Amino acid sequence: MFSNPNQENNDTLLCSYLFGDTWLIGKTKEGNPSPLILEENSTLHLNTPVHSKEGALCEFIREGCVIRLGAKSIFEYSENMISLSKGSMLVCLEETSDITIESEYSRIQVNGRFTAIIECTSNGGFKLIPLEGRGQIIPEQGEPKDIFRGRLTMVLGSPSKLGNAYDIDLLLLLKSSRLINSFPTPLPSMKRISLSIYAQQLRLKGKFNALIGDAPTDDNLQMWAFGEEDTK
Repeated sequence: MFSNPNQENNDTLLCSYLFGDTWLIGKTKEGNPSPLILEENSTLHLNTPVHSKEGALCEFIREGCVIRLGAKSIFEYSENMISLSKGSMLVCLEETSDITIESEYSRIQVNGRFTAIIECTSNGGFKLIPLEGRGQIIPEQGEPKDIFRGRLTMVLGSPSKLGNAYDIDLLLLLKSSRLINSFPTPLPSMKRISLSIYAQQLRLKGKFNALIGDAPTDDNLQMWAFGEEDTK
């Protein structure tokens, strides 16, 4: 999934930071679930689900890649695929890659170099919020879309399609998201994210700050707006 790793085992990620309780859901020889608490500086192998508890955060790294998992989330990775069946995560790829991102029901292929937040929605799909980057988002049905900073895109259904897109205030997101600001080490793409915020503030001057909440069904989007119009 990620090129040129320095680690000895190309199929592992390193847990570089841990806050709160997070569990690995392995299996016994009989195939029964066997939870094991995740420890900082331990390795995560392919096809091992990770379940973060309430209030927890964790970060996994390898060369050119950072994956951050939010609270009450279930995440799993395999070759060329990242699965998020519950909760939220942040993915930062420093080199152009082809990966598949999937939730409970929906999946997309992403080709590019990017930093993005992925959040599951209650309809089984997810929302993709690029913070910076270049590349394309490719659904199973319909036309691909370019990665664009601050433009939240809904991923719906199975086979997946791309739903509506919304401009998200990146500065507000930077201030409020634990996936960005609650880790001891800044993201390697932080300078590019700062440039994205600056460019967006110029482009959206005078518009309200918008954030989207959830999608209970494919046709029912719940959106909340924050902030006031810029009257300066």
